[in-house]
Amino acid sequence: MEEFKIKSIEEWIQFFKVEVPKHVTETRWEHILRVANLAESLAVSHSYPNPKKAYLAGLCHDITKQKKKEIHEELFSEYSLDVTGVPFQAYHAYSAPLFLKKNFGFYDLEIQSAIQNHTLGNLKPVFFDQILYAADFLGSDYCQRLSELKEWIQKTKENLYFGIFMKAFQTISFLMEKKESIHPHTFYTYNNAQQSLKEMN
Repeated sequence: MEEFKIKSIEEWIQFFKVEVPKHVTETRWEHILRVANLAESLAVSHSYPNPKKAYLAGLCHDITKQKKKEIHEELFSEYSLDVTGVPFQAYHAYSAPLFLKKNFGFYDLEIQSAIQNHTLGNLKPVFFDQILYAADFLGSDYCQRLSELKEWIQKTKENLYFGIFMKAFQTISFLMEKKESIHPHTFYTYNNAQQSLKEMN
């Protein structure tokens, strides 16, 4: 099986543009393309040195989103990944990097981290993680329905923490309304982004 180093980022992008739609519905694929484009755009705005890598992360982030629970659990077992405390809705974030590695020989530590943390957030966020986290929110069906979307994209291009804060805020609000538990990483992400925004004002 080919390893990541054999293909260029551009070659992987072309590969996954064909492969990912085989694993998701058409509406999910539309979301994935929005996220990939937004991730690249945010990477450019915030001077990340390889914007196409951000696009690639966006392209792959939801490849296992619509897989059955057993598929996730088989991957976790095979790779000895402990997902205790992770809600099922976030399983795909942890299984996707494993699925990509097992099935396509695709592995990159930075992309793995960004995909794994794009749903719940991260206690030790790095820049690349944050780009995908914000892009996933701005490319969501929820945001697509809002008249404020263009403004939110612009604000996130100016300050990445705006998009991060808004995603964490909306996630917490949604889960509270449904009276569901909230993962500690999401609370941390909210507080960290809120504090960062306050310090920058």
